Amino acid sequence: MSSLLLYSTNCFMKYLIHEKYRSNVHYVWCSESFDSSTLSPYVSGSLVPPSSNPKDIFLDLKKAVDSTDTHNPKINEQISGLSALAVKWEADGEIDAFAKNEIIFMVDNPAYFKHWRPLLYVIPRAPIAPSRIIPVPAAKCASLGNEYIISNLRRDEFDLIEL
Repeated sequence: MSSLLLYSTNCFMKYLIHEKYRSNVHYVWCSESFDSSTLSPYVSGSLVPPSSNPKDIFLDLKKAVDSTDTHNPKINEQISGLSALAVKWEADGEIDAFAKNEIIFMVDNPAYFKHWRPLLYVIPRAPIAPSRIIPVPAAKCASLGNEYIISNLRRDEFDLIEL
């Protein structure tokens, strides 16, 4: 039986970019549990490792932002990824050059480091068509636990929590 909720931890900066430049449509990698370490070891959800576990990602990002750890691997991965996506989105005609330059400025500007703070997305599964909740292939998962991608999650389909 699948869970009623899905959970995803993302940076506020990523959320803001999708809100401002992607028509408030979000790309999320999610899990059926906020904290896989609290599950029975006999369910597949317990096999989601810290690198994909929403609670661990949240705590890692929070610690990095609170301590201004500009070398945090997750934040640096997001900076590189969002910069590359901005270039791709412009090349694909999804955004203009102005928006691309704005995104690159936002993600590269050290003055905005506090905006890499974590947000927890709580996603009720029922209103989302099952065809939009794509299982991540085992070869791309961090372990054997269930992970999912929703590439077109609308803002009205999830709640945000900031701790």
